[in-house]
Amino acid sequence: MRGLLAAALAAALLACAHAGDDVIAVSGQEHLDELIAKHPFLVAEFYAPWCGHCKQLEPEWAKAAAALKGHNPEVVLVKVDVSAEENEGLKSKYSITGFPTIKIFRGDASQPSAYEGPHEEEGIVNYLKKQAGPAYKKLESGEAVAAAREAAEGALLLAYVASDASEEFKTFAEVAEALRNDLDFGYVTDHSLVEECKGGDCASPFVVIYKKGESDVPRYEGKFKADQLKTWAVAKSLPLVIRFGPPSQMKAVQKAFEGSLPRLVAMAPEDGVSDELMEQLSQASKASNDLAVILATETEGKRIIDYYGAKPAGKVTLLLDDPEAKAKYLKRDVKPSDVPEFVRDLQEGALAKWMKSEEVPATNDEPVRVVVGTTFEEEVFKSGKDVFIEIYAPRCGHCVKLKPTWDELGKEFQADGSVVIAKMDGTINDVPTDQMVVRGFPTLYFVTADGQVKKYEGGRSKEELAKFVRENCTKCGKAKPAEAEDDVEAEAEEAAEEEKKDEL
Repeated sequence: MRGLLAAALAAALLACAHAGDDVIAVSGQEHLDELIAKHPFLVAEFYAPWCGHCKQLEPEWAKAAAALKGHNPEVVLVKVDVSAEENEGLKSKYSITGFPTIKIFRGDASQPSAYEGPHEEEGIVNYLKKQAGPAYKKLESGEAVAAAREAAEGALLLAYVASDASEEFKTFAEVAEALRNDLDFGYVTDHSLVEECKGGDCASPFVVIYKKGESDVPRYEGKFKADQLKTWAVAKSLPLVIRFGPPSQMKAVQKAFEGSLPRLVAMAPEDGVSDELMEQLSQASKASNDLAVILATETEGKRIIDYYGAKPAGKVTLLLDDPEAKAKYLKRDVKPSDVPEFVRDLQEGALAKWMKSEEVPATNDEPVRVVVGTTFEEEVFKSGKDVFIEIYAPRCGHCVKLKPTWDELGKEFQADGSVVIAKMDGTINDVPTDQMVVRGFPTLYFVTADGQVKKYEGGRSKEELAKFVRENCTKCGKAKPAEAEDDVEAEAEEAAEEEKKDEL
């Protein structure tokens, strides 16, 4: 018995060793480039040896690599230790900020796509098999169309094109490749296979989206251009109204916030979600080609309500967030029947922009000046001074650690009227400029008196911060306090008197 157990253990260890051998360890940019050029479908795990999630993934990654060995088309799994000196450049090139990060390369080292699948063997294998195959299927019977609709995880985009050689087909294929992670794609060259075409002629190209659990079938009616079709497909593949909170809806929420889609967020108390409100929100979703509609109740949707800082206070509130225009619009205490008017006013440019902002402080004479959303433009860009601003979060550990140093920096430059050391709470105030990107806290920016913006990424000691200010300021040290100016004038007058005496 003991011998059998030993043999079984040895076999298991050997199998594990072989599985690990199927994952290629990458050593530097040149090595990765060679592998990508050699293998048309390569999946790279970027990891750190100390990361607990990476340790959990390692055996699953190895088993998945072994299971995918010999798959047609070929699927190659590699791993990149970003803590290794030779891989430091890969970490920055691919913006690896968390671990593990998995990216898919399809023959081009410069354009990887995100891996959005599971982290266990079976899920990894199934996800990558689907990703390695074509982004779309040709459906040649009614049964095939029905099966594709049933098999789609969330939504199926079905296109009718005149032929596989048409320009419309090329556009469809381009969109399918770009959005293969978001929805399923199928196409037909016989319009009678499309249910919505029965009983009438459908001109090529004709595109519809079928969504699980919804009877609404959006039809594309815009110009057949890839960018426009992509925007429409992303918006229309989402549920008509996404509910913030339920796990089944969170992937749709994530998709709504990933791109440049405008987002209509309805914030409501738990007892304020009426059938009429849901119907009006659904109609707004149907009527727009590029609008994601989200419902957030004050309990389930607290995170998104806090994120926007809209404070609905027990009333239904509508907020339209347009990332591309970098603008938000707000309407409080609305009735369901107000929804179409709100959307119409927005389209007609009749709404005033709204900004998340604290109240302007009553007094603001500390060494570090407090900036809020509504005073940002005036205080930072139009002050006529050099401004060094910290955008922080009150509960951020790094921000708490920096606070005494930032206060000392404020005191050091307080007497110099040409430099302002400032701060703004980035959790409750919007940064109303696209010249400053805030992805974490604290974020430090220096804005010169003439409006040049420089991000600070140096050390956080008072000496390093002060040195940066002196090296980049345009006026510091040149503006003298009023008392100093009086002294200079007095000295000049005395010198003039002495000259007169000499002349006499």
